Amino acid sequence: MKEETYTSSLQGNADQAPTTRLGRWLLPIFAVVASFGLSGLFIFFTDSSPIEGYRELLAAGFGCRTPDYCALLTTLQFATPLLLTGLSATVAFRAGMFSIGQVGQMILGAAATASVSSMFELPYAYHVILALVVGIIAGGLWGWIPGVLKAYFGVNEVISTLLLNELSLFAVGFFRFGYRMLPLRIPPLARNTKLNIGLLIAIMAAILIFIYLRNYQLGYEERMSGDSPWFAFAGGIQNRRAITRAMFISGGLAGLAGAIEVLGVLYRFSTVFTAGGNFDGVAVALLGQAHPLGIPIAAFVLAGLRLGALNGLQLKAHVPRELGGAIIAMMIILVSTRGLYAGVVSRLERWIRQIHSKIGGLNRKHN
Repeated sequence: MKEETYTSSLQGNADQAPTTRLGRWLLPIFAVVASFGLSGLFIFFTDSSPIEGYRELLAAGFGCRTPDYCALLTTLQFATPLLLTGLSATVAFRAGMFSIGQVGQMILGAAATASVSSMFELPYAYHVILALVVGIIAGGLWGWIPGVLKAYFGVNEVISTLLLNELSLFAVGFFRFGYRMLPLRIPPLARNTKLNIGLLIAIMAAILIFIYLRNYQLGYEERMSGDSPWFAFAGGIQNRRAITRAMFISGGLAGLAGAIEVLGVLYRFSTVFTAGGNFDGVAVALLGQAHPLGIPIAAFVLAGLRLGALNGLQLKAHVPRELGGAIIAMMIILVSTRGLYAGVVSRLERWIRQIHSKIGGLNRKHN
């Protein structure tokens, strides 16, 4: 199958944004740099030094003083559920579905995993695998419901996923588990932290989703259903099946995030996760350009900013931690409104290409 570049309805008007791969990757970089610049004004108005504030933010979110005091490890822990919920939103976006139901799917995945973990005992490896798979299935089914409602009844997926987030709190009543600490846990990756092998699972999920969307017929059908529904229909693609399948996979990824939170971080069922807000998955997908390989980078950046805003800005620089949320919000706004500065990014892209061409010419002359 011929390789196709990733595009998305999230990227706005194609005439207003760079269409090359370099240009599309320059957009989020520009958004991050510009949002830091704008946020410096807010720090200045709090009678604090923007340079000092950013130094504390970056040190608290991405620094690593000693193996026993390493903020980077905590950031990676926070990035794990963000990565999976970002992938969840991306898979839905690629099928033309704007799903904001990741938190409800996480809750169902966490409840199912907690139930399987506490109800009976199996050999450790089998028990962990079963608990994770059950979490994936529970989240997948909760995501499949709005897919069916959209594909067969025309119900707007934004409304249905939003409502299912609320209903998930009642649906957990069908699972049997206690609120005590669970005996089943997945192993950590670093001592004295809650960074666990869930990070490796999440990275593997990103790679698998990339391969699935790029190289497999089913992934191609989902992308075509989202990018060109009429073309997909004319080509014999069953749009309804593609949508419901994508929403099941989307929900399963969020359910996996909830399962990892239960087994690797919280050790009990909870409806509050380290992923943060209800729509963080959407934020990660937007900043990651709705690309499976961009999602891990976006998740890492957002997790570090969240941690740095709490431990750096608020506790050390005495700047309100809400500024961290403001930086993230400005990043998303700048990525979403790329038409306002697409010309700047395009000129930057041409400048980089010219430099690359000149360097290549000098190397050829030297050789």
